[in-house]
Amino acid sequence: MHPISPVTKDWIAVASPTILLTSLAFYFLVVGLGFATLSSKAASSAKDPSKKDPLWIRSLVIFHNVFLISLSLYMCGGCVLEAYRNGYALWGNAYRAEEKALAHYIYVFYVSKIYEFLDTFIMLLKNNLKQVSFLHVYHHATISFMWWMIAHRAPGGDAYFSAALNSWVHVCMYTYYLVSVLIGKDEKKRKKYLWWGRYLTQMQMFQFFLNLCQSVYTSLYSPYPKFISHILFFYMISLLGLFGHFYYQKHLSGRAKRDEKKTQ
Repeated sequence: MHPISPVTKDWIAVASPTILLTSLAFYFLVVGLGFATLSSKAASSAKDPSKKDPLWIRSLVIFHNVFLISLSLYMCGGCVLEAYRNGYALWGNAYRAEEKALAHYIYVFYVSKIYEFLDTFIMLLKNNLKQVSFLHVYHHATISFMWWMIAHRAPGGDAYFSAALNSWVHVCMYTYYLVSVLIGKDEKKRKKYLWWGRYLTQMQMFQFFLNLCQSVYTSLYSPYPKFISHILFFYMISLLGLFGHFYYQKHLSGRAKRDEKKTQ
């Protein structure tokens, strides 16, 4: 983790992991308390699937998704633009401290991962315990630490690729969530406008595959810090495995096919 980037060393939540670790502790506490509270409620009364969420929760969800769509577009466009200005190749780019504009976008991307803890809190507010899976919590918690390391050590170079790619995927993902909340629980409308849900998961998995390929290439040929590439390699394998299992359970298993037939 040394030397720390001279660009980001004085920026909030970069020099020390204290703020991130405190945020993670709070995140796990809320998730644990949420599960304990909602599980006991679910045992006593089943939630009516046709019941609408309160207006304030619906408004919060709409704002949250619109904000993250806009922020993701900003980060994606910024990273791609700075990579072009700096004359980057697709992969194999060194971190250079003089590229301060790119460091800014990488830092914003890192901080956005802490803000995205709100995804989970909203699921708990909506009593959607099934959505707060191991995959969901693991991904939100670990990705924030990955990007703290990058913002701390080398906020630029090859990191632009993952930040830009993930930001674009998030534009699509939060657009999906926004459409979902706007059309409500009408099954006909959901089938008409949200048919591309499985392709969104495929896009996420393709993203992880590209990141895995990048980690192999940069481990061998890039001047970017090797330890980050090595961690990225194993991290992408874990995400491909978890998302692959999720995709199979939701779209390919016998139960998923039976559920799909019932809705037709």
